[in-house]
Amino acid sequence: MASLTFDNLCQALSMSFSPDKTTRNSAEAALASIKGIPGACHLLLQVVSTKTIDPSMRTAASINFKNTVRSQWINKDNPALQVHEADKPTIKPMLVELIMVETQKNIRSVLAEALYHMSISEYPHSWPELLPSLLNNIRVGGSNGDATRVYGSLYALRKLCKRFEYKPTPEGRAPLVQIVKEGFPLLREMLGTLLHQDGEDVGMIVKQTIKVFWSCTQFNLNTLTFEDLRPWFNMLHSLMAKKLPAESMPQGDDEREKWVWWKVKKWTIQIMTRLYSRYGNPKATEAGLESFATQFSTTVAPTFLEAVCGTLALRSQNEFCSDRVMMLCLSFLDTAIEQKATYKLLKPHLDFLLYNVCYNVLKLKQSDIEAFENDPHEYIARQNDLMSEFVDPSMAAMQLIEDLMKYRTSTVAAPLVTFLVTILNNYTNAPPQTRDHLGFDAALHILGCLQAFLKKKKNNYVDSLPGLMIQHVLPCFNSSVGFIRRRACWMTTQFFNVQLDEASFRTLTEAVLQRLNDPSLAVQVEAGKAFRYILEVPGTENSLLPVLPKILNEYFRIMQEISNEYVVSALDVIVEKFGEHISPHAISLVENLSRSFLQYCDVDDDEEDMEAAVAATQCLECIATVLRVVQDNEALFATFEPMLCPIIVKIMDKEGELIDCLEHGIDLITFLTYFQTKFSPMLWDLFPHIFTAFHEFAFDYVGMMVTPIDNFITKDFEGFCNRKTPDNVPYIDLVYGMSKKVLEAGEMAEEAEIRKALHLFLSIFHIASQKPESKPFVDRYVHSTNDITIAKLQEEKDKDFATTRVQCYTVIGSLLFYNAELEMGELEQRGMVEPIMKKWIEDAAEIDKYGSKKATVLGWLALLSMGSERLERNGINPAVVVRGVIELGQSLSEDYNDRLNNNFDDEEEDEGAMPPMPPDGFDDDEFEGATLDDAGDEDGDINIAGNADYQRVISGDPMMMMGGFGADDWGDDDDDDDFESPLDNVNEIVLIEDVLNRFAAAEPQKFEAIKSTLPAETLNQVAGLFAIAAEARTKATTSV
Repeated sequence: MASLTFDNLCQALSMSFSPDKTTRNSAEAALASIKGIPGACHLLLQVVSTKTIDPSMRTAASINFKNTVRSQWINKDNPALQVHEADKPTIKPMLVELIMVETQKNIRSVLAEALYHMSISEYPHSWPELLPSLLNNIRVGGSNGDATRVYGSLYALRKLCKRFEYKPTPEGRAPLVQIVKEGFPLLREMLGTLLHQDGEDVGMIVKQTIKVFWSCTQFNLNTLTFEDLRPWFNMLHSLMAKKLPAESMPQGDDEREKWVWWKVKKWTIQIMTRLYSRYGNPKATEAGLESFATQFSTTVAPTFLEAVCGTLALRSQNEFCSDRVMMLCLSFLDTAIEQKATYKLLKPHLDFLLYNVCYNVLKLKQSDIEAFENDPHEYIARQNDLMSEFVDPSMAAMQLIEDLMKYRTSTVAAPLVTFLVTILNNYTNAPPQTRDHLGFDAALHILGCLQAFLKKKKNNYVDSLPGLMIQHVLPCFNSSVGFIRRRACWMTTQFFNVQLDEASFRTLTEAVLQRLNDPSLAVQVEAGKAFRYILEVPGTENSLLPVLPKILNEYFRIMQEISNEYVVSALDVIVEKFGEHISPHAISLVENLSRSFLQYCDVDDDEEDMEAAVAATQCLECIATVLRVVQDNEALFATFEPMLCPIIVKIMDKEGELIDCLEHGIDLITFLTYFQTKFSPMLWDLFPHIFTAFHEFAFDYVGMMVTPIDNFITKDFEGFCNRKTPDNVPYIDLVYGMSKKVLEAGEMAEEAEIRKALHLFLSIFHIASQKPESKPFVDRYVHSTNDITIAKLQEEKDKDFATTRVQCYTVIGSLLFYNAELEMGELEQRGMVEPIMKKWIEDAAEIDKYGSKKATVLGWLALLSMGSERLERNGINPAVVVRGVIELGQSLSEDYNDRLNNNFDDEEEDEGAMPPMPPDGFDDDEFEGATLDDAGDEDGDINIAGNADYQRVISGDPMMMMGGFGADDWGDDDDDDDFESPLDNVNEIVLIEDVLNRFAAAEPQKFEAIKSTLPAETLNQVAGLFAIAAEARTKATTSV
């Protein structure tokens, strides 16, 4: 921009909306160039404040201002672009005033976000006047009746609170405590004057006030006592009980859901539900707040319960209640049934709660039916939406029913089951034209969700379940009502393992198969999900073999119509279950799954994008299952390559748009390279794409990438050595580029990733040691291998853990075995023979992996083969090397007999493995961590105080309450070198005997001198090793 003026800035903002790309790019470049120019932020705010300017330009100015603040308010990397310090004292009050008076919602939101980013570096130390200014604007606006100013001040105050509400320490929350101390008296007084007013502006102010309260109390009370909060509790109760004027309420349900007063109720019940979950049980609350919890649970919660129940009764009185409020009220009751004081009040009203509220909530709404019939994709998306748990009252209603059955069984179970069975019988016995389909569907829904309870032997319902399926579910498969047919399929997923007679189970199986071709897509999808459970019944797959092609075709057809992860997952189970019978269909499976993957990747609709992405990933998992099942049929893999290679290339494209699929893409390359003995040019062309992905976006995946790279190198070493990229880069250079990047990445690379990168050197030199013809080519890389490995070894030399050092020793040992003279020359040239060997010998006790032990032994044997004089010249005592070889050889020989008989298993028992699953019929009746306080008193408190996660939640741990993970939840499960190696064919015990015998023959006096220094135990070990070597030679001779 030639010069920064108001008019020039407006022109650039206007041009940034131009449909012409050149004009738009020019404008965007001009706007980007104003960073660091004195007065730029002032001009942007001036544009925002000028109401005569087009709203889109004002919005653009606000966004530019926010982005400037976010990136340039403090810029340590490039101070020249930082907002000028001289501008800041005037920008801050100007921004606050604009937030106070702005009426356009999106602009106010953007400006408040800018304030938030400013506060990170400014408040409270450099901006102490911010809080007094906001509170004063609330006070002045309230006195003058200026609702816009009051609301804008509250909006900014909430942003300020959010800056500190997640801080875990008292020091971090100190500014929030100050806000509570100075602001709560004013907010409490103002809220009290607004409780009985109904205007839209009043509702906005009330909503924002209680949102500030939420941010100040959701994780910690921040020095507030019960007496401080008692007036707030009373006001929140008044808001919950407030009858909303029908004449002011919008007419449509969608508009009512968004109406500010229903949002007020939503925030009110959300606050009380959070407080109740933390302070409802004095025995389980955080230390020091037991008295607060006692007062809350005995005075506040019971009083609030009445208002909650009144709200839940609205729908039964043909009045409106928003879904979110219904959901939160039911969640409040879910906590109430666990506490003795509130359960006692609730118990007389359980019939109303279960049969008038929960049951009716679980009925399909008219909008659900319309979507089912007219927009099945939307209906299916709703059914699979995991986020619905947080907004859908039916989820909360079902959770409440389940918890009542669990905790208050004797009171609830029998009457509820009787109620549901009566509905089923009435439906079955009624003429088709008078049947209550919605009620019947809801009853089946409840019974299906209670399947775990109903299947427990002690509850005495197990024997009735076959009758439920035969009498009420099986007929539903042929219902004229689509959503009833879908419910029948869903019930199959819940009760597939009920003991049906053979004829009934066959009828059920046939019914599910027929629904795969149902007129309704939603039914087809549910049938696709149900069929996988049918296959869980032993022996089912054998009876279905004749129709397997038809089944697969139905799944392919459904997958073409909709992207649904559960359908693809079911297909995965089918492939696994039918196992060896899949081979004739493998090509068709891979072809259709590949096509579906590409189709799902091209979904443009944002709403369907997530579902499609998950389904695409599931396609890749299913393809991997097919490859695993047909692994013995190598001829098929050549047919798969034209289908799979383009997919892998797409996944590894440098843009990284399919990074969520990368793990599965790497798995596919691994399968293609592991189960084939010959590699086609098409398969080799994938090799560079691995490195493109690594360098562009997938550094963290190097651990997975090493496996297929290792397959490429060791299974076709000649192809690896001879191939280059289109840019004439040898493939071996790609490998070295990857290893170098990882090993020089410092803290960016995990130890496991470093070890994997070093393993790539092992892949090359182990196979090269067995292929003499490749040595002239590979010899050229010994120097750079030493450069990289020794540099890493030097970094690691003083660290407490030797894991990475051991991997470096493994590389050096492999180099010595590959070409001892060349490697020794490299070490001597660097003056590193003595320091490396000294540390290597010290760390020998830390070498616990078979591969690393073997490489060390082979490397040290190579040193001994060079003669004692060469070793001593480099400061190495041959006796120490000999003893080390014998001790490591003894360790390797302990499982030698197993390996000799091809039964070698280097896997150790996993101490962290899951305990065995309980046997069939095991009755897991107890809810872990939850008990009734008084034995036999079902009206008592539910005690979950012993649950550690619960204790973290109620103690206000923000990470736990937000579903976060602690440091201990992130582990390195990579325990590295369980790779096959060409050196597995080298018998190190035989080689120990050969080298020691040659040493004794070449230098008898030196050898005898060394023997004299060895303890008797070591000499006995030598004899044992020689015996094993003799046995190995004999076995090798007789097997020829």
